[in-house]
Amino acid sequence: MAWWDSVASLTPVAAWDALHFSDGQLQDQVGGNTITVQGGVATPFPLHGLYGQDKPWPLAMSMSLSGDFVLMGFVMHVSRGLVFYKTLGDSSSYFLDQESNGAIYQYANGTGGQVGSGPAWGTPKFMALVVSPSSARVYLNNDWAGAAFARAWVADTVGGIGYYADGNEYNIGGSERFYAAGLWSGTPSLADLRALETACRAALAGPPVGVHAAALARWHSPNSDQWNQPGSHPRQFRGLPGARRNIHFGGDGQISGTVKEKGSPDQPLVRQVLLYSENTHTLVADTWSDASGNYRFERLDRAQTYTVISTDYQQMYRAVIADRLRPEAMP
Repeated sequence: MAWWDSVASLTPVAAWDALHFSDGQLQDQVGGNTITVQGGVATPFPLHGLYGQDKPWPLAMSMSLSGDFVLMGFVMHVSRGLVFYKTLGDSSSYFLDQESNGAIYQYANGTGGQVGSGPAWGTPKFMALVVSPSSARVYLNNDWAGAAFARAWVADTVGGIGYYADGNEYNIGGSERFYAAGLWSGTPSLADLRALETACRAALAGPPVGVHAAALARWHSPNSDQWNQPGSHPRQFRGLPGARRNIHFGGDGQISGTVKEKGSPDQPLVRQVLLYSENTHTLVADTWSDASGNYRFERLDRAQTYTVISTDYQQMYRAVIADRLRPEAMP
C-alpha cells in the first residue's frame, strides 16, 4: 500500500513525492496534476528529497479546496519559507508560513494571523492543514502545532509550492528540501495524521549512512617504532583480520565541525566530509553532515593529526579544507 493511501479516513485527491520526479516534474500519483520543479534531486540523506532554485513550483492545474480536507507539505527550510501559494503574483494568500522564531502564519485574501509554532529551521517538517467548513488547524511533526482557527484564513484554491514570485527567499532554495505533498478529502483524527506521517517518512527514508572506514593497505600503526623500519617486520606486527581496520588510527579522540554556506546568517548544508591521516595521506573515514550542518568522527588516535575535506555534490562550490586537526578527548 502506498503511503498516500495508507489511512482509511482519508481519500487521496493528489499526491507527490521526491521518488516520483522525472523530466523536471513531480508526477501526481493519484491524478495527472504535475508540479513543475525549479531544482533537482538532492542527496538522499536522511530522506529522498529535491532542492530548489528560489522559484515557485506551479501546479499544472490549480486545485479547489472545499469541504473537509487535508493539505500536506513535507519540507525542510533553512530560512523563512512557505509551503504553498494560491496564485502567482498574489501575496495576500498563502499557506503555512514559518518565521525565524518558529511561528506559523496562515493568510487568505489578506486575512489571517499566527496559527501555531514549530521546530527551528533545518528540521524536516511534516506540516498539514486540517480543514472543515467552519474551522482549520495545523498539524506538525506528530502533534497539533496550535489551536483551531477560522476557516476564512484558508484560501479556496492552491496553485503551487513556494511563494508567488521568482527569487524570493520564501521559495525552496538550494540548501532546502521538498520531500512530499498531497491533498486528501476526509476528517482525520490525530492518530490518523500520525499514521500518515509515519508511512510517508518510511517511504522516503534514504539508504543507511554511517561513518565508513577505508580498507588500508598497510598494517602497522604510524605511532609504532616499526612504522618506518626498513626490511621485514617481526611476526607479531603482521596483519590482523580485516574487521579490525581501525587499529591504525583508533583511540579515544574525536573531531567535529560544521558545514555551512556563507551568508547572513550562515546556512547549514548536508555535504560529504572526508577524513585523511596527515601522517600517511590515507583516507581514514567519511560521513555526511546532518541537516544542521554538523559532522563528527569518533574513536580517533589523539597523537595523530588529520585533514578534513568537505565536497559539494551539487558542484556549486569548491571543496573546503581544514588541516592540522588534532582530536579532542571524547566525552
